[in-house]
Formats: sequence, structure tokens, C-alpha cells
Amino acid sequence: MEALLCIEAVGSLRAAAQQLHVSQPALSAAIQQLEAELCAPLLLRTKRGVTLTHFGQAFIKHARLIVAESRRAQDELQQLRGHWEGQITFSTSPAIGLQVLPQALAQFAREHPKVTIRVRDGLYPGIAPDLRDGSLDFALTAANRHDLEEDLECEPLSTSQVVIVARKGHPLAGARRLAELEACRWVYSSAPRGAGALIEEAFKEHGLPSPDRAMSCESFLVLPGIIARSDWLTTMPLALFEHNAFRNELCRVDVEEGMRSLSVYVLRRHDLPLTPAAHSLLGWVRHFAAPRAG
Repeated sequence: MEALLCIEAVGSLRAAAQQLHVSQPALSAAIQQLEAELCAPLLLRTKRGVTLTHFGQAFIKHARLIVAESRRAQDELQQLRGHWEGQITFSTSPAIGLQVLPQALAQFAREHPKVTIRVRDGLYPGIAPDLRDGSLDFALTAANRHDLEEDLECEPLSTSQVVIVARKGHPLAGARRLAELEACRWVYSSAPRGAGALIEEAFKEHGLPSPDRAMSCESFLVLPGIIARSDWLTTMPLALFEHNAFRNELCRVDVEEGMRSLSVYVLRRHDLPLTPAAHSLLGWVRHFAAPRAG
């Protein structure tokens, strides 16, 4: 199943064999054994590589979950024996990633240097499928609690101030009322149900028509540059505004109405237990997030 997941990710038997450090015939034999056990063809071989058959597409979801849970089970048993090794994979949003996470990771790494940590950017609801299939141990993300699905466990972590941002020199950089921004075009900083929708809520609350959305951008690495090079406006966490490569080219637009803060949560599958290492890391995240909660 690990071989199948690797082939699906890279799209080639040869590339998968190189990544897994096995010969291509050995990899093919492993897939053939899996297909024989399932009594179904999983891969379709073409001149361009390999793709999943409809049987493979159905099975791959189960394979991800089985492999992920197997890894966690092995990690947990090793850690209970005192061998703090294994892997933790999680996603984070800028609100946590730019302030709390560096301190938490530094402390955790000093205590458990042999545990491998994989961190990726991610916002809810985009990361929900990866939580469900076990690809992520947990997620640190801003969200609207009313939008969270019932199969995800939700732990409040902190709050994140949100600000309106424009390029320096923007004609409306000195605006003091939300109504002055009515004709502007906006870059939504996340999916509609996330942080980017805050400006919609603010406009609606004050009786203004819906903002004119120029584009959506879920990459917080790219977002500051887009605003610095255009007359569009956006909303972003204060931490991102204060720590980005275009900081000297951006300014806050401080309207009197202000912006509602975002709630940041720890999300994970309620039926998927965390390893001791993941529990330990989350303990340090909670510790450093505490001063920013409430």
C-alpha cells in the first residue's frame, strides 16, 4: 500500500522505485501481489506513466488511512517504550505559524531531537480531507466554529487580530470608514468560509453591498506581494502583516468599524488518537499560545 501511494503521488513506476529505494521489478511485483489479494487491477500503465483504475481510485482512500494509522501505531508503541522517534505531520496557518509555532518547535526539538516533524501550510476547510484520511495528525487553523464538520474534534487555541491591508500610497490608505472602501476590489485571503469572508461579514453588518472580489489567494506567501503591486485590498492576520517580505511596501487601513478577530483551533479526527510525541508537541503549542488566547 505504501508503494501504491508513492506511485499515485509521482505518476511513474520508475520514479516511485527511485524514491522508495527499490528496484522497479520489485515494485511491480509488490503491486501485482496487492492486485492479486484484492482481485482487482489498481494501475493502468500508459506511455506517459501510470494512473489509477476506478478500482485503484476507490482503494487509494482506504490505503492512505491504513498506512497512516499503521505508522501512528508503530510510533506510539516505540514512544511508549521510551524510544522517542517517528514522525508528526500537521498543517498551520500564519496566525500560529509566525508567532507561536517557532517557539513550540524549538522547545520540542530540544526534548525529542529524533522525532521527524513535517509542517505544511493549510487552512480550513481545505485541510479537512487530509485530516480525515490520516495524512495530517492535526491542524492549527483559523475557522468559524459553526462551519466545522461534526467528525472533527475542535479545541480553541487562541484568537488572531485581522487587519485591512493596502499598498503604501494607495488612494484610500487613509480611509477611516468602511463605506469609503465600497468601490475597492478585494483579494480574499482564504476560501469563502474562512478568514477572507470577514470583509463580507463586515460589509453586510454595516449595510454595505458585497465587496467586489478581484481574486482569491490561499497562499499567504504570495498574498502580500499581490497587494504591494496592485490597488486591490485584502484582509490578513496581523502577524502576517507584521512579518512578510513586502512589509515596507504595505500599510494598514484602520477603519473605525474595525475587523472581527479570528478564532484559531486545533483540529483533528475525533477517532484517531494522537501519538505521545504529537501530544507533547501540542502541549508546547498550547503553552506558547496561552498569552494570546482570549
